[in-house]
This record gives sequence, structure tokens and C-alpha cells, in this order.
Amino acid sequence: MNTETATYFAYGTLLDIDEMRKYCPSAEPTGLMHLKDHRLGFATCAADTGIGGCTLEKVPGYTTVGMLYTMPRSDKDALDAASGLDRELWADFPVLLEKPAGGTVSSVTFTIPKTAGPWVPPETYTAPILRGARQLNLDPAYIEDLQNIIAAAGK
Repeated sequence: MNTETATYFAYGTLLDIDEMRKYCPSAEPTGLMHLKDHRLGFATCAADTGIGGCTLEKVPGYTTVGMLYTMPRSDKDALDAASGLDRELWADFPVLLEKPAGGTVSSVTFTIPKTAGPWVPPETYTAPILRGARQLNLDPAYIEDLQNIIAAAGK
């Protein structure tokens, strides 16, 4: 990958291309990818306990499905700024992704580096996750799993 471009693995709200393009207008979907041994979760950011969002939880045997985007470096920089990487709300998390047809690709995604406990996401936050999963025609069982994760976060 040249230094003019970047990749990002979306597993949460940015599964929805319209949400991604709010921050990265030139982002292009590259393909669906699998991240082994991690699952979508929701947490409060320790750096600012008034903020929470998507993160990854280590869950052996679980596979998270997401979209790999390619974008100009300037778009990734804008996404970093909007996500509060400079304030340690989220952090780049290197991932080794598996292509459904075989092979792997390295990228980054965001996780909350230091959490202050669970976070109850509002429906306005979770709607893009489910909308994106449906737009991408993800397996209905996986979408049901996402719905269950979201419901459990609300309890």
C-alpha cells in the first residue's frame, strides 16, 4: 500500500457506507472480511466517560464480519480526528483479516483503548450497524447475532 492511501476495517456503525462517507467521502468498499476471535461490543471511553461506542471484545472462536475500505490518507486522517484518536477515545488497532475466498490482508480498525465499563448505545447509534449489515447482505444469522449483542448492551 502506498503512503497516499489507507485501509480501514469497519465492523460497527461504519458498515453503512453513508455513515463512512460522512467522514471519508472518497472511501471505497474493497470487500467483506472476517476478523477471527473478536466480537462487536460497546464500552464507555475512560478518557471521557460521557462518550461511548463500538469496540472489539476478544472472544475465542467468534468471527466478526466487516467491510474493508480503501481511502486517501487524508480521509483516514479526518476519520482519526473525528474519532478522537488524539484524545485516546479510540485507537488504531492493527488487524489481520481473512478474505472469504482465502488469504489474508492487514489493516487497522478502531477500538476503545481504555474502557470505563459498559455503554448503552441509543437506537440512533445502532441503526447504522444493522442497516449496513443488511445493505451488505450479511448472513441473516450474523445479523441476528448483531441484534442480540445490541439488545444485551441495552440491559
